Amino acid sequence: MEILEFNIKNMVCERCILVLEAALKALDLEVINVKLGKAQVKRNGIKPSYMDIEKELNRFNFQLISPPDEIMVEKVKHILLNLMNTHKIDEINISDHISDTISKNYSQISKTFSRIEGITIEKFFIQLKIEKATEMISYEDQNFSQIAYTLGYKNLQHLSRQYKQVTGMTMSEYKNLNENKRSGIDKVW
Repeated sequence: MEILEFNIKNMVCERCILVLEAALKALDLEVINVKLGKAQVKRNGIKPSYMDIEKELNRFNFQLISPPDEIMVEKVKHILLNLMNTHKIDEINISDHISDTISKNYSQISKTFSRIEGITIEKFFIQLKIEKATEMISYEDQNFSQIAYTLGYKNLQHLSRQYKQVTGMTMSEYKNLNENKRSGIDKVW
């Protein structure tokens, strides 16, 4: 019996964990632990091969990560997603938080992130917040000011300006659409 540990790209929500668990079990692997970005399994013998596992994960748009820089980038993404989902955006300095959590200089983290993703951490985080704002608009249980506050904006105008830059429409225009065209956090990923 061999224990395998994987770092996995494109896991963004609880459903991803469930899908990954099911995919690993379908390969006759004993799942020990699965969380966002990581999985630990037991394998009897040499089957399934690493290639078989990778192929199965790719079916669900997951990717195995091995280079340390890519692992760090995924950690940054998960830190940002967690901050956004816990609504603590305005309470902390994000670059300090990322640096402290990963235990590396923020400048080094930022350069690596930009090189691998082709976008700065700041712009990536803005895209995450705009997708979250779009989701919240769709729910129609908060007004625009409440959404701005929840996402850590100091005022509605700042959110409105970024929303228009990213989506090409105002929040009101989006709200008035008959069909909500959300792309999902995983598409930002």
